[in-house]
Amino acid sequence: MAVVVVLGASTSSTYHSSAGVGSAVSLAAKKKVAKEDKVAKEDKCTAGRGNCNATQCCAGPGLQCYQQNELYAQCRESCIGDAPDPTHWDGNKWTCKELGTRAEGEPVCGHPGDDCTKSQCCADPGMQCYEKVKGWATCKAECIPEAPDMTDIDGEFWSCNELGERTPSTQGWVAEQCSVNWDNCVETMCCKNAGEQCYLSNVGFGECMPVGTCSNNNAGDGSQWNCDAVGHPTPNAVSRGGMVPDWALDKCGKINEGCQKSKCCLGMDIACYSKNDDWAMCMQSCEAGKHKDDNNSDWSCNQVGPRSYGLATKGFPSLYCFSVIRVDGYEKGILQASSDRQAGIFACDDFDILTADAQTTVGDVTTLQFQGAEIVTSIDGTAGNTDMFVHAWTAVIDNGKWLNHAFICKVDPDAVFIPDRVRTHVHHYVGENIDVINCMIGDMIYGALEVFSYEAIHQWAMRKGECNAPNVFGEDKYMTQCMDTLGVTRVHDVAIVGDQLCQTFSSCGNGNNAAYHPFKDVASWTQCMDEAVGTGA
Repeated sequence: MAVVVVLGASTSSTYHSSAGVGSAVSLAAKKKVAKEDKVAKEDKCTAGRGNCNATQCCAGPGLQCYQQNELYAQCRESCIGDAPDPTHWDGNKWTCKELGTRAEGEPVCGHPGDDCTKSQCCADPGMQCYEKVKGWATCKAECIPEAPDMTDIDGEFWSCNELGERTPSTQGWVAEQCSVNWDNCVETMCCKNAGEQCYLSNVGFGECMPVGTCSNNNAGDGSQWNCDAVGHPTPNAVSRGGMVPDWALDKCGKINEGCQKSKCCLGMDIACYSKNDDWAMCMQSCEAGKHKDDNNSDWSCNQVGPRSYGLATKGFPSLYCFSVIRVDGYEKGILQASSDRQAGIFACDDFDILTADAQTTVGDVTTLQFQGAEIVTSIDGTAGNTDMFVHAWTAVIDNGKWLNHAFICKVDPDAVFIPDRVRTHVHHYVGENIDVINCMIGDMIYGALEVFSYEAIHQWAMRKGECNAPNVFGEDKYMTQCMDTLGVTRVHDVAIVGDQLCQTFSSCGNGNNAAYHPFKDVASWTQCMDEAVGTGA
């Protein structure tokens, strides 16, 4: 009524003023109706992994309804046509036909470090939104309640309340349907191994490689690869671990040490397990019941703290690296040049230099001595040195430094080696049982840079007797076949090393390579290192 009276006033000034009020009311009404229409539309739009074939609209901001087939469509950020999606429950290909229009706004699902309290969803496969305290949560692979997070800025305990659903990751059909190793993946358009993508060599052929590692000289025979990605990448294993914060170095226990108060442990693949309400200890595993090594005391073996994924103090993931050198000769000089720059194995989180039957020093480092063995001519005309390197690896195992680290690298002394690039190539395989096949010639590990996960070397330490070990093998051929025997998963990555013997070397300026080989004098090694570090990464 007040509006009608004002609008009926005769003065010009009153009329204009009243007309403004009437317009404002009309505009507000229109906005209200529009908002109600939007809410009504959102209420009927599809959320989550529901079928949007009928609604043809998505409840989440920034999402588009894409069709897999005539029977099913899903709200997604993007879609790759004529390919299966490794995170979807079946291996059928998607048409990716767009139904309706994309929802307004930007996608809201969080990444690790983002606050996912409101969105209650995670963008990365395999991640869950976990609450630390009321009002703050983030996306993680796992969470132990009433314990700290080893990658957190502080050692405060987490509630670990789950908000929303875990984001789907690699589905079971992938292992049966997708390509692996040197298979042609153009037909399947998917890869079996985590973290791999199908890349084109030419129109009719492609191979699965770790994401981002395809190189134009990938074949090693001079032919040029196209390197266009085909289909979806297979999700990496969910990201675990990170740089160890200072508070953890001061607060957390080491293996076989107590952790009742801190609820955290330092090392690789260990966690805090409780005996009872009064005692807990850092161990790799724990079986409930009586423990002979503890006077037959009963242990509950409840895991009360997060699992640790390596003592990463220089970079993540953590690396233990070693080289075997002769006491006399050029190798010691090259390692001295590396030591002077704190480069190569000296830039790993921990390292050793090994020598057979004698000791020497490189800088202030005394070499680790091991039992030597006869070097013979191998079956392929190179050095047959399996026995010597089995002894060297045994010394590494007995020394125990490797136990703290996610990956173990054996590096030839005449290789230019950049550890941070190894981390780039393998960080998605933390906690997995893998070795890196770095050469297509022989489909094997070439010895310039051998990269193994912690679990792979753990298997070797326990079961090396199961491996055929003729001394007429080169040690790299031996390790390749031994890892196969032990059931270690092969990760093909020829881009990890530029090796002239494997025909993968292009130049020391190739920033995708983590090592370059061989350089048998200090001058050429230094020149290559200078060129390599000038490329970044």
